[in-house]
Amino acid sequence: MYECVVFDFDGLILDTETPLYSAWAQVFDHYGAPRIDLAAWNQSLGLRSDDPGVLDPLQHLRAAVDTGEADEQIQQRRRAIRDELVAAEPIRPGVEAVLAQAEAAGVPVAIASSSPTEWVEGHLGPRGLLKRFPVVSCAGAGVPGKPDPAVYLNACLALGVEPSRALALEDSPNGCAAAKAAGMTCFVVPNGVSRNLSFPLADRILDSLADVTLAIESS
Repeated sequence: MYECVVFDFDGLILDTETPLYSAWAQVFDHYGAPRIDLAAWNQSLGLRSDDPGVLDPLQHLRAAVDTGEADEQIQQRRRAIRDELVAAEPIRPGVEAVLAQAEAAGVPVAIASSSPTEWVEGHLGPRGLLKRFPVVSCAGAGVPGKPDPAVYLNACLALGVEPSRALALEDSPNGCAAAKAAGMTCFVVPNGVSRNLSFPLADRILDSLADVTLAIESS
């Protein structure tokens, strides 16, 4: 058995990635601006919004049209749409199945995310999942986001497991790169936004978390 399982959050446990893109798309539509190309958007999947080089949708909007509104007004509109869409998202299929496998086998679990702790815990709590994850390792306060391996290394350290004995579950190329840089096995379960991307570093690409097995296969 793997000695721990570390989940990504956005796009894997909860598909926040599709609502995040959809919210900006609706904002661009509202102001009559052309939407950001999905391929360009996907380059920033799994990254912190303030990471160097990450796509800045507001900058793209400003370059396309004169909205006549302040940045905060635009962001309020975008957040309202995002929050409504995210609130309607169910936990992704297979999450409960993997957690049940881990609990039955006594395998500890954690979350490793580039998002802020309050974002992750704020969505886990209302869905009854926060108590299922004793460790939530997030970027921030000097901890870089993915593809840096820090959040994965911190999660494994907190669980007392060597990364080489740990399984990471991801949905984005940047997240997979972080897990592999940490020395972990990484299974990728793409979501609606990331399904057409390439995952050359993945040990396995699965259609659903329901397809995950925690037994290590012999070579």
